[in-house]
Amino acid sequence: MSIALPMTLFSYLSRRYLQMVIGATLGLVCFISFIEIIEILRRISNKSPDLSSVYIVMIGLLNVPSIFDQVLPFGVLFGSIACFHLWSRSHEFLVARVMGQNIWQALMPVIVTAFIVGCLHVAVINPVAATAAKQYNFVIKSIFGEADKSGLSVLTNGVWVRDSDASYNVIINGGSLEVQNSLIIDPIIYHFNPDGQLLWRTQAASMKLTDNGWIIVDAVKVGNDGQSTILGDVIMPTILRPSDLSESTLPPKTVSIYKLPNFIDVQQRAGLPVNPHLVFLHQLLSTPLKLVGLALLAASFTLTSFSRQTKIRLILVGVASGFGIYFLSNFVYLLGNSAKLPHLLAGWGPAVMICLLSGFLLARADE
Repeated sequence: MSIALPMTLFSYLSRRYLQMVIGATLGLVCFISFIEIIEILRRISNKSPDLSSVYIVMIGLLNVPSIFDQVLPFGVLFGSIACFHLWSRSHEFLVARVMGQNIWQALMPVIVTAFIVGCLHVAVINPVAATAAKQYNFVIKSIFGEADKSGLSVLTNGVWVRDSDASYNVIINGGSLEVQNSLIIDPIIYHFNPDGQLLWRTQAASMKLTDNGWIIVDAVKVGNDGQSTILGDVIMPTILRPSDLSESTLPPKTVSIYKLPNFIDVQQRAGLPVNPHLVFLHQLLSTPLKLVGLALLAASFTLTSFSRQTKIRLILVGVASGFGIYFLSNFVYLLGNSAKLPHLLAGWGPAVMICLLSGFLLARADE
């Protein structure tokens, strides 16, 4: 009969494993961040050569949380391979096996550590990465002159649309949005001058976006002095297209996990498509399970082989596994975005498949 792993050995193996995972993840983050900063320097040197190198480096560092968010699965995979390879050479893993532990009990420190890392990623790293990604995108767009002249935001107090051009600058707040008809109900249109000062506002029963502009029904102009002027039905120019109202301009990765469920709910009530955000939410929630599966996958081809594996073979297997998992996750994510797969399947499918595959390989080897 097997006995539980002693707490001293459990904490030792967990600590060693966590150190290897953190080291591999930080190594990947530093490498990718260095390449990112070099690319930003190259692009900005052609666009805005007057910007200082220190400022450009700070821009690159602003993207570090997002990079960490993306490379964590690869850090867990490569860190697990390196850790298990060292355990095999030093026979540390055999200490747990000779105590009568099956392979699942012996790997319990790894499973628990990987699961906790995944939970911390969801609860702590993702909100930081979402905030940093939003600011990073804003800075990059402002430098390269790609700042949005129009935009759609869905908040808890209604729909907000920004519609700006060289000749006009308006912000529209609507009570609700009918995407199929490109119709905003009960809009309030705020008109600003180029300096951002409010000129007047327009209230209406509805406004419909067409190829010729906004058709505003029962418009009433209200000046800053409170005086009202009935305009009736008018047409207002726009640079928007009807299809723009069916696309949210806030990428899923820029929304914190704590705000994403409410954001999705508001979008659904507004009639906007939410497949990308739903799939992203469930893929994010499945991160702890995915990291456990990656750790077990690394164990399946590192700890269970009785022949001494070379470092080159481990590197090749790790790189091939990393690219395979990356391709699988992105392929399933695209299918979920296009509604080819249910969002639950697209979100949890890759993590479940990795766990099932690694579990099957470990169980077969343990027999």
